Amino acid sequence: MAVKISKFIWDITYSCPLRCGHCYSESGRRPSRTLDRDTAMRVIDVMLEAQATGVMFSGGEPLSIRWAVEAMKRLHDAGVSVALFTTGWSMQERTATALAEAVSNVAVSIDGADAALHDAIRGRAGAFERGMKALDILNRVRTERQAAGQTCFTFGIDYTLTRPGAKEADLERFVEAAVERFPGLDFIRFGAVIPSGLAAEREFETNGLLTIEEMLDLMEVGRRLATRHENGPRISVTDVRYFLPQPGASLVDLDLMQIEPDGGLRAFPIYEAKVGNVLEEPLDILWQRARDWRSDPFVAQQMESVRTMADWANTTRILDRRYGSRDDRERIERRGQSALVPVPA
Repeated sequence: MAVKISKFIWDITYSCPLRCGHCYSESGRRPSRTLDRDTAMRVIDVMLEAQATGVMFSGGEPLSIRWAVEAMKRLHDAGVSVALFTTGWSMQERTATALAEAVSNVAVSIDGADAALHDAIRGRAGAFERGMKALDILNRVRTERQAAGQTCFTFGIDYTLTRPGAKEADLERFVEAAVERFPGLDFIRFGAVIPSGLAAEREFETNGLLTIEEMLDLMEVGRRLATRHENGPRISVTDVRYFLPQPGASLVDLDLMQIEPDGGLRAFPIYEAKVGNVLEEPLDILWQRARDWRSDPFVAQQMESVRTMADWANTTRILDRRYGSRDDRERIERRGQSALVPVPA
């Protein structure tokens, strides 16, 4: 019997118009590794055979791929909850209209309260306005479909908290502006950047990574904002420690799998270790390898030793350099100063 995996993260491309200093995949800086349409449909076959209940499309920028919406719709039509994470850079009216029949949820990534901050963090001028325009389009399509009695996606904002973008006053004014501009907004989700990829490097640890104490303080900020806007969008601050072992719980059997653009399967989301390719070997074999990796004494010891965000960044550096592919390790060694977070004056 084929293994059952409830949730998948699928980074369908590493192509991206932005150059975020905290990108876990270094998208936009490396080959896109995007599959052709027919091969991509084989990856969907794997997820459907695993009886997935949820698939998150990410990247890179998923909407830069021609077959992306078709792939989402195929899963959606099969009863799978499909979530899209997008920069909003290439969002158009016709795209949003097609998404209404293809996804359950759309999250636009915004990492700064205004254009100066967001564009500096995301490494490209105009990124903030593109994201705001995408939210305008999603809001309009959603409103029109609701008025016509048609089903539609929920939509909102995923705001990654880096040190430059996590000031309480900035978050407050951002929420106020977003609630006023997008009356149909369903959610605003804040989450501290996870020390993965570029965000695990020492330069970012110094300039961009929040401490656990700061993250907990921001969770309280989120609760205050949610109370203030209780009749508006759902406002929350995610505890990103979800990706670490918790007392009384094990990551070994957590049935969340991350697929890379070419079908490679990570042993665990956010770390570079791979266990094979879903296009080449059965998922039950790959899943067992992933469970073996997660329960390896060295891996377990590294994860369980984390007490601070700096510890977590160090653990990521150790695991990625030990278990990443040759290409991964060469790419990591080339990073240099690319992990620095530019801070607006």
